[in-house]
Amino acid sequence: MLTPYLNMIDHHIQYLHVQRAKPHVEFHLHRGCEIFFLIQGDVKYFVEKTVYPLRFGDLIITNEHEIHKPSFSTEALYERITIEFPPAMAELFHTDGFNPLDCFYNRPNGQRNKVAMSAKDSSLMMSLFQKYEYYQANPADGDAILKLGCFMEILVLINRLFKQQQPGNGIDPHHKLSPVLDYIELHLDRDLSLDCLEKKFYINKYYLLKLFKKHTGSTVHEYIVSKRIGMAKKLLVEGCDVMEACLKSGFNDYTSFLRMFKKKVGLLPKDYVKSVR
Repeated sequence: MLTPYLNMIDHHIQYLHVQRAKPHVEFHLHRGCEIFFLIQGDVKYFVEKTVYPLRFGDLIITNEHEIHKPSFSTEALYERITIEFPPAMAELFHTDGFNPLDCFYNRPNGQRNKVAMSAKDSSLMMSLFQKYEYYQANPADGDAILKLGCFMEILVLINRLFKQQQPGNGIDPHHKLSPVLDYIELHLDRDLSLDCLEKKFYINKYYLLKLFKKHTGSTVHEYIVSKRIGMAKKLLVEGCDVMEACLKSGFNDYTSFLRMFKKKVGLLPKDYVKSVR
C-alpha cells in the first residue's frame, strides 16, 4: 500500500519553508490538507469566516474545502513553513485508536483551525521540521522512509495538541462584514453582485469594498469565487456531474466555471474527481 507513496514522496508531500517581504495572497483552496506554521511576521489568518491572530509557533490546519489566506498588517519580514498532502496518504495510518486526519475533518469548516502551542511544543515541532528539511536537502538511501516517518510524527503531535485545546480561539471579522459573509455562505447559488448586497444590507457597495479590503486584504469577488469553488469541489465529491456542480455552486457560465476551477484547484473538475477517487 505504501510503495507508490514512498516512490513519489516529494510529489505527495509538498514541504515549503519560505522567507519573504510582505506578499500578496488571495483567498485560495488546496487539493488536500495543509499545515501552516508561522515563524515570524505580523499575520492574521482567515479561514472561511473566522480570523485567527497568530504569533510565532502557532499552527493553522485546513482541509480541501476551507478557503483561507494570510493577511499582513505591517511590512515585517514574513517566514513560514507549509506542508500540503493528500488525505488518502494519512488515511493509510488510520488505526482503531487513532485517526491522523481527525483534526482536519472532525470539526466544522472554519472552526478550530488554529493550534496554539507552548514554547516547549513549538520547539519540538520546529525540530521535526528541521529534521524533515535535513532529509530533503541530503537525499540518501531510505530517505523517503525517514521523511514519511517524520511527517507522521508531525501529524501525531498536531492531533495531540488539537485535542488538548478548547474551541473558540478565533474571532469574527468586522461587525458589518459578519452578516454579509453569513449571507454569502448560505446563498452561493444566488445573485451575489455588489448591487444585490448593497440593497440587501443597506450598505454602500464602495464602502463594502473598502471595508472588505481593509479587514481581509482581498476583494468581495475573490471571496465569493473561492467559496463557490469550494462548494463545487464538495458537490463533485458527493457525486454531482460537472454541469450540476457548476450551476449549484452559483456559476452561470460553464466555460468560466472550468477556467476558474482550473485556476483555483490546479485541475479540471473531471480530473479533480479522478484524483480524489
